[in-house]
Amino acid sequence: MFTESEYYDEQFKEVHFSKEVLDSVKFYDCTFTNCDFGETLFTDCKFSDCQFINCNLNVIRVLDCKFSQVSFSKCKMIGINWTEAHWPKISMPGTFVFEECTLNHSTFIGLGLQKCIIRKCLAKDVDFREADFTNSDFSSTDFSESIFGDTNLTKADFSYAANYQIDPGSNRIANAVFMLPEAVSLLYSMNIHLKEE
Repeated sequence: MFTESEYYDEQFKEVHFSKEVLDSVKFYDCTFTNCDFGETLFTDCKFSDCQFINCNLNVIRVLDCKFSQVSFSKCKMIGINWTEAHWPKISMPGTFVFEECTLNHSTFIGLGLQKCIIRKCLAKDVDFREADFTNSDFSSTDFSESIFGDTNLTKADFSYAANYQIDPGSNRIANAVFMLPEAVSLLYSMNIHLKEE
């Protein structure tokens, strides 16, 4: 299927490439629409300014892969360990955009993802510990059972987000945006008693 080592400005539609191996292929300004990459192993691949639309990316592996300005829309992306990718020492803001995606059971531990967008997503049981999400947009996302610990959420936007459990004492939340009534959950970890009138 992918016979070239580099692709520029290509449109891939309804490609079925599940449970395969893709090694050392670079994609620039490419769009993937209605493609199935479920359980595929990507090794040393590069995706720059690419779009994934309505794709199945469940349980893919991204060993030593590089990502720059990549967006995912309406994709299934369950069980991905993003820490296996290759991350530069200097983080590049805006690396990822996730909109209306399912990100359950994934891991972002320790990654520098400033200005990341995770909007209108289902992010159940996702590990965000020790990651830097400064200036990120988490609006309208469901964070049920997700873990935040030593996470930098400075200036992050949680407008209309739901089911997050964030301890203000162990995460940086200065100037982050939260909305009532969900924001009351921030108080639960503070060993105080909430009293209703």
